[in-house]
Amino acid sequence: MNAHVPAADACSEGPSLVDIDTACARAAAYADPIAETETVAVHGAGGRTLAEDVSAGVAMPAFDQSAMDGYAVALGDTMLPAGTRLPVVGRIPAGEAAVPLSPGHAVRVFTGAPLPAEADAVLMQEHGWRDGDDLVLHRMLRSGDNIRRRGEDIERGDSLLSWGVRLDARHVALLSAQGRSAVAVLRRPRVAVISTGSELIQPGSSLVGPSVYDSNRPMVMTLAAQAGLDVVDGGWVRDDPDALAAILQEVSTQCDLVVTTGGASVGEEDHSAPAVARAGGACETLRIALKPGKPAVVGRIGAAAYLGLPGNPVAALVSWLILGGAVVAALEGRPFRRRPGCPMPAASRFERRPGRTEFAPGRLVGDGGSPAVEILGRGGSARLRPLVEADGLVEIHPLHAPVEAGDVILFHPFRDGFAV
Repeated sequence: MNAHVPAADACSEGPSLVDIDTACARAAAYADPIAETETVAVHGAGGRTLAEDVSAGVAMPAFDQSAMDGYAVALGDTMLPAGTRLPVVGRIPAGEAAVPLSPGHAVRVFTGAPLPAEADAVLMQEHGWRDGDDLVLHRMLRSGDNIRRRGEDIERGDSLLSWGVRLDARHVALLSAQGRSAVAVLRRPRVAVISTGSELIQPGSSLVGPSVYDSNRPMVMTLAAQAGLDVVDGGWVRDDPDALAAILQEVSTQCDLVVTTGGASVGEEDHSAPAVARAGGACETLRIALKPGKPAVVGRIGAAAYLGLPGNPVAALVSWLILGGAVVAALEGRPFRRRPGCPMPAASRFERRPGRTEFAPGRLVGDGGSPAVEILGRGGSARLRPLVEADGLVEIHPLHAPVEAGDVILFHPFRDGFAV
């Protein structure tokens, strides 16, 4: 493991609130970086973690080329004033070989076309006009105008990407432009998601008595899949620490991370921490300066990291985005950096008590020129409808209380991939 954690048969409870960064560090400390790698097609590497250092095999551009549709000219040490007339002696489309060019002449070229060795400027086609076989300049032309020189972006041998980068479309484009068709990446982290609670009924069955449908496990499984993980359905367990311990022992041998929802606090019916201990694991119950999501259990069972999330849906969502993001980053051997959020004005007053960072569903209101965010946080962390009606999550500083209309708060749009 990459940090000091409790003894293998111990689960402890922190005596006071810890800040979010400390909670993330404690959760991540139980995760060992994945060592296994595999080779995948570059076009399918988005969302994967790079498992090699990449250097440039070719210069970019690979040759001197035109940056515009226009005319290549050999100037030498001179400038050509407006009104200059040059005979056009050839034509070079992109993908075809360059033709020779003599001083006092021009060659028709197109964007990306190779330039004659003698060319040192390109006149944009809008800055000249054709008079038969001649080109007449509308503007002065200087050496270097509208030319992309070989290697001005990347030289052969340049370091491009480092091991541990989470690849996205930008990196895929760069790798492809370097001629790479395959790339080494880490094996996807494997996570098992288990829901706990005797009150839960699985979707597809009829509600009986004071029961509720299990929504947390499908939600967290979806979030984990969207984060690029291989997801194992660990099923549902009643409030029975022995039954939970048995399942924890089983799935911990198959996965890099085990996640449970519900039972993460320290009440008589909160069985996450006792079950981890009975499964031979180590854990600690955190009280985080976070709303919702104050209680969480972080630990390790065998070789798998463990994360116990609260049972209320919004709390489970927020806890996964923060603590789960930190653990996944540790599994992938990369630093965890929370996204900063977009500063936006609050649309109306929002009463709250200071002391904890608060996340709440938020909806964009107002016109496109001056939008604000309406906080939909009333009703507690068990409500799902505000999540569906929201455009993202607002983040409120621990000392910002109350929030007045017009106060600047942070907004994390869901379109950014459910990341905070």
